[in-house]
Amino acid sequence: MSFMEKLTDMAKNAGGVAQDLAKNAGEAAQELAKAAQDKAAYLKELQGLKSAIREQEGLIAKAKIAIADKILEATDGQISQEVQELCAKVREAKSMITGLKNQIESLRASAAVKNPEVEKEINKAIAEIDRQNALDIAADVEEAAAEAEAKIEAEAEVKAE
Repeated sequence: MSFMEKLTDMAKNAGGVAQDLAKNAGEAAQELAKAAQDKAAYLKELQGLKSAIREQEGLIAKAKIAIADKILEATDGQISQEVQELCAKVREAKSMITGLKNQIESLRASAAVKNPEVEKEINKAIAEIDRQNALDIAADVEEAAAEAEAKIEAEAEVKAE
């Protein structure tokens, strides 16, 4: 085999290696793109579920405030039908929250089976969403407490007059 033939064979081999590398890089890029799509889909669904939980928690808070107001207004010591209905709404919302949390766990398990990296990202997202929800809830509680205090003071002033 002449030098030129050897050089031609080496060039062919290098070309084949380059084609294989390009093919493998393309497949890896497709896998990364698919993983990114899966992650985005999981995070979107997760955010929707967490938002639904937050909405149900808001309904519970409003119902509890309404219940407390009705109980404070009751003069005969009896719980009205309206308060009983509000209590039923609280129970229903709590049941919905349980169902939504089960869906989140199912989503997390599904992600773990498909791609452990996506599961890690979902866990990070859950922690961040929970942290933000806790801050929002704390702000809502402070606001409700201030409103309740203002209402009690106003009622006390009316009674004092």
